[in-house]
Amino acid sequence: MLNRRELTLLRAMYQHGTVTAAAAAAHMTQPAASALLRDLEIRLGFALFSRENRRLQLTSQGRTLIPEVLNALAGIEAVDRLAGDIRQGAQARLAVGAVAIAASSLLPAALASMRERHPSIAVTVRAGTALEIIEMAVDHRIDLGIIIGSPADQTRVASQQLSPLSLYAVMRADHPWAELPDLTLEKVAAASPIALAAAVPAGRATRQATEGRGLAFQPTIEVAQSSAACALAAEGLGIAIVESQGARYAQRQGLLARHLLTLSDPVLALVWAHDRALSDAARCLQQCLQSQAAGQPESLLPA
Repeated sequence: MLNRRELTLLRAMYQHGTVTAAAAAAHMTQPAASALLRDLEIRLGFALFSRENRRLQLTSQGRTLIPEVLNALAGIEAVDRLAGDIRQGAQARLAVGAVAIAASSLLPAALASMRERHPSIAVTVRAGTALEIIEMAVDHRIDLGIIIGSPADQTRVASQQLSPLSLYAVMRADHPWAELPDLTLEKVAAASPIALAAAVPAGRATRQATEGRGLAFQPTIEVAQSSAACALAAEGLGIAIVESQGARYAQRQGLLARHLLTLSDPVLALVWAHDRALSDAARCLQQCLQSQAAGQPESLLPA
């Protein structure tokens, strides 16, 4: 039987790939981690790692073992959290993961609606990239996650599309283009806008849509988050191109949001662990998020 210390080290090795980094993550010395791994392989009767290009790679036997290691450790940590909640008088806890813009634009109202039905629930919100949130769901660190984009591996997480996304132009009310009856992606793209970086799904979609129309994609400023793009637009640094959730956020900051283009990909989606049923509170939040995603403000709807 593997103990918690061994499970923690194996997870750290899977995540970091070197004994030195894994030992630091597991709060161990490097010699102690190396000795523990050797002892573990002797007890198991097979090699867990092989050395390739100065890094340790999981063997086929190790790859088979890791999913159960992650599940076992997540279960132990869930018991710890629940025990702590009981000690502190909280009988139920909901952990939610969200990409930054969804945490700012969509989640607050949905959580408020959920808390009306589950007033005693304790909530933890964790932010991250879409990939990080998927990993949180797989490891049972969150009950429900909100991402932009569809998970590529449907065997690891269950998912549900909340809504398609659109691109919007965001500007101050005193911008010269604020009164234009028609505003197109071509016109905004030609003005060297503030745009999301191509590493972000919506930024990648913006670049593809622009270049697909034969236009050069030459933003004056690139940022990683829609909220940052909106903040720059609010300072008068230009028009920003953001997705639907960024447009929601922009309106709450007193900015104008004008529809440019409806996207087929990426989408706004929910994810949760395939091997874990949603709690009553998580199902309630799921329904509240669906309602919020469907109820776009009139000014955000395509013309």
